[in-house]
Amino acid sequence: MRIGFDGRYAEGDLVGVGKYIKSLVLELDKLGVTCIIFYSKKPKYKITGENIKSVILPNSNRITFEQILLPRAFKDHKIDIYHACGNIGIPLLSNTKSVLTVHDLIPLQIKNYFSYSKIPSLSKYLYLFRLKSSIEKADRIVTVSEYTKEELVKRKVNPEKILAIHSGLNLLPEQLPINKAYGDYILNNGGMDVRKNTDNLIKSFSDVHKVFPKINLVITGNNSGYKKKLEKLVAQLGLQGFVIFTGYVNEGEMASLIKNAKCVCYPSLIEGFGFPVLEAFSLGTPVITSNTSSLPEIAGDAALLINPGSRKEISDAIKKVLRDDKLSLRLRELGFKQVKKYNWRKAANEYLDLYNSI
Repeated sequence: MRIGFDGRYAEGDLVGVGKYIKSLVLELDKLGVTCIIFYSKKPKYKITGENIKSVILPNSNRITFEQILLPRAFKDHKIDIYHACGNIGIPLLSNTKSVLTVHDLIPLQIKNYFSYSKIPSLSKYLYLFRLKSSIEKADRIVTVSEYTKEELVKRKVNPEKILAIHSGLNLLPEQLPINKAYGDYILNNGGMDVRKNTDNLIKSFSDVHKVFPKINLVITGNNSGYKKKLEKLVAQLGLQGFVIFTGYVNEGEMASLIKNAKCVCYPSLIEGFGFPVLEAFSLGTPVITSNTSSLPEIAGDAALLINPGSRKEISDAIKKVLRDDKLSLRLRELGFKQVKKYNWRKAANEYLDLYNSI
């Protein structure tokens, strides 16, 4: 079987959808599946394996890439099934069987999501058109959580066409020495933007800091525009020196940050899956996360669930973990148990069964 993959999300740093593509393809390679990854330019990191082939179709125009170059490439490389991995991108005029992975519907759920665009209304319309047309054209749809499947069904997508397959977890590499300047800290490691609810976390932390004056809050991720707003909030709350913005950290640094944190607090407003929760579980760190979207599904009973809109609930949960060593130990043990459910070999076998059923 020859499966083609949309490799555009794996052309830069292998994070998010790029990491998903890499992980899935590497496991399918071990199962003897021939995987052809189609890129629009030379990737920063080449995904290699015995049954993995990279094909570059040079073009910066996404419509030309999807609707003209890909159908030709399917014939040239005898593709049996094409797997579009990033919510959109199915060639509409191709007869090749196809699978579409929908990770989330965040662009449609977050108000002003397209505010970065010169013409937000047009950008939203075009995204919605590409999403709907890809969903209609795909032979099968995969979601990475039952939550996202339910969101599609609410939008009148045939549930029999959708299969939820939980992604696996790539264990973070051996930990590096932690920066001692961080002291005792709470970690927020899910990226930095409005939907991550970082501003409300900082407000909640200000309440925690009144009770635990030596505790710090460490926030990872890059977003220069949003960071400026957060730094202003930190100054207004008098928390300079206690809220630390690390910027981008590599996997080794991230593992150290998670492993040494008193807890991970991830009060995101919307998530299609929630890898930061699983990463914390795998390293034995207690987790506080939201009771919304996919997060209760992914966390199970292994995390403290809070209303992400409630400053008090977030701060109370953090104080609870800091005060109660027995609770921290129980969450640690439950986390180790929960994370075992998320395995890329298991996921790859489910994808292979799906491909064979088409």
